[in-house]
Amino acid sequence: MKDMRKIGMVLALCVACAVVGAQTQTARQFYERGLERQRQGDYYGAGEDFHEALRLNASYADAWLHLAQVTYELDDYNLTLTYLDSAEKYARDRAEIQNLRGLAYIATGRLDEARAVFDAMLKKAPNDVQARFGLAELDLFAGRYDAAKNRYVDALKRQADNRKALLSLALLSAETGNDAAAQEYVQQALHFHSGDAQVHYLAAYLAARAGNLDEAERRARAAVQINGDFTKAYVLLASVLFAQARYDEVTDICDYLIARERKTISAWYLKGLCQTKQGKNEDAIATWATALTIDENDEVMRAALELLVTQTTQVEDRRRAQWSAYHLKKGRDYAKLFMGEEARYEYQRALKIDPNNERARTEFAALLSQAGLNELYLQQLKFISEHGQAVAETDDAERYRKIKMADTIEAYDSLLKYSLNTAWDIDPFYLDKTRWHVGLYYANSPVQLLHGEVEHISAQMLRDIFNGVAITSVEVRNQPVGGYGEAFRLARTGGMDYFVLLSVDETAREVALDAVVYSARTGVEVARFNTFRTGNDKYASVLRSFRRNILDMLPVRGKIIARSVNEVLVDIGKVEGMAENAVLDVIKAGAVRTKDGSPGVEFGKDDALGTITVTRVGEEIAQGKLRQKGFYDRVNVGDEVLVKSMPAEDGSVADTAPAADENGQPAKKGGKKPKDDRSTAEKLGLVRTPAIVDLIRSIE
Repeated sequence: MKDMRKIGMVLALCVACAVVGAQTQTARQFYERGLERQRQGDYYGAGEDFHEALRLNASYADAWLHLAQVTYELDDYNLTLTYLDSAEKYARDRAEIQNLRGLAYIATGRLDEARAVFDAMLKKAPNDVQARFGLAELDLFAGRYDAAKNRYVDALKRQADNRKALLSLALLSAETGNDAAAQEYVQQALHFHSGDAQVHYLAAYLAARAGNLDEAERRARAAVQINGDFTKAYVLLASVLFAQARYDEVTDICDYLIARERKTISAWYLKGLCQTKQGKNEDAIATWATALTIDENDEVMRAALELLVTQTTQVEDRRRAQWSAYHLKKGRDYAKLFMGEEARYEYQRALKIDPNNERARTEFAALLSQAGLNELYLQQLKFISEHGQAVAETDDAERYRKIKMADTIEAYDSLLKYSLNTAWDIDPFYLDKTRWHVGLYYANSPVQLLHGEVEHISAQMLRDIFNGVAITSVEVRNQPVGGYGEAFRLARTGGMDYFVLLSVDETAREVALDAVVYSARTGVEVARFNTFRTGNDKYASVLRSFRRNILDMLPVRGKIIARSVNEVLVDIGKVEGMAENAVLDVIKAGAVRTKDGSPGVEFGKDDALGTITVTRVGEEIAQGKLRQKGFYDRVNVGDEVLVKSMPAEDGSVADTAPAADENGQPAKKGGKKPKDDRSTAEKLGLVRTPAIVDLIRSIE
């Protein structure tokens, strides 16, 4: 018993000493430990130590500066500026403070203020290399790559072994197509900094980008051997092995990364991608579903999961309900904010994943009703009624809902018995309204730093969201093309009207989709779209923007489906933006062709048969008065119609239908633009950060 008391006293004394020791640590000791953690990349731990140092000494300028540095690395740029203000109180005119301030200004989009900071620094210290780096970054934002190169070259003149300058020049040279110069700068960096993991990492990235996968693998392995905690280098190595179809090795690396840090989302993503390549679809679904419980906002991984689910599982699979619930919730949130396009997109995604989801379909139907599309609303209600589950005898609430729905269906059937459909005895469900065929192609990059095969996933997602556009058919090739020549050949032989070459560029904060549209008949460029988004739902927003850009350039195009003397019926209606008093040109069937180098269509003078003035509009069809051209009646069922002019209206152009007239211009003059067109990144003052800028920023 006495021994136990002695042991207890010793333990208590040890604890007391430890507490006293912790309490007697100086601000300097916390600061030095923070520096070591910062060098190791532990920015959270370093921040904690710098805060402790400042608690003990609030005027510790170096602690404020390094706290600002680690906060900058954690992407909290406004807080970085706050800490720099504190640092400047106790250490005025320090170059490190001003240069970091300039970088934080860049990160927050305050480019003019950033330039003023760096210019002022160079006036005081013409040889300040960091200020030159800041100005070079500004040049990159402005797309002035040559100017940025010159600044890095100037930095090398002052410090021939400067690692950031050498690696930045290598990245810039590769970005501008000068692979020889990129290789030369990489070799110089390796010569001066052969023991630096980051140099080997970027050398691996550049080798992979150039298609030299063996060299990329060697450099990536060197990076992880030098720094065993370099997660990005492990992910790059796994990506290089994935490009070589060495899926088991990739999976081993991913499992190692996940075991070490469960939140390494890129490892989960690559592991699932490998499993799909090996035909292990159920394993891939389980991998990605687990990863999304860790980070539900990884939109590309969610898209990959949803594509795999819809392609490989039965419609009746009960798991589909839980995967569609994410989009159902987002659809409700958007609907509360009266964001119609976004809400419809989310409900359509939910129904794509789980077509039998009654709740999602009911709420989607309500959106259609609010938009005045009563016929489509009725279609949805009938689908629910015909395919709904049987009601249990004890479920009074569900039985009441079914009875109410039946009453609603009966009421709408009665309401629509005088519609155009009934008057002309037409069932729009059986109309073939496809008028445009667009081929979508992409060329895969050898290695993607964030999401491998993101172009393939994006192309498939775009095909999915175009499925709700009756007039436009988008076809996607499951393999990348070698370039423009192969895409042109495939589109022309496949009978496309247009083909699109798309590329995706993403960083941790942004995603950009660049698309070039060509005529499939001539191969001439017709249009070019560059869209980027940041923040929440950036990936879905970019996809919707692409769809809108394509539809905005396609003319509204239909055909005559019935005729009674001079009363004619065409297969375009309210869902295509049709309105009373619109004037349509009637063109001989088969005579319409796309213009060579611009949006719009053309036809021979003799192929114009007359005009139609729309007098009554349904949701899927419209009726109008025909005015023939010439003495002879040459207008037949099957002849095409194009929008010649539309009345100016306050209503928005439909977001899921072509929206141009025959000249490729907006069909509705003076109409409101869709919501996202009023909030483009440029109008909101956002600045696109090219992926290369993120890479250069990462160089310490």
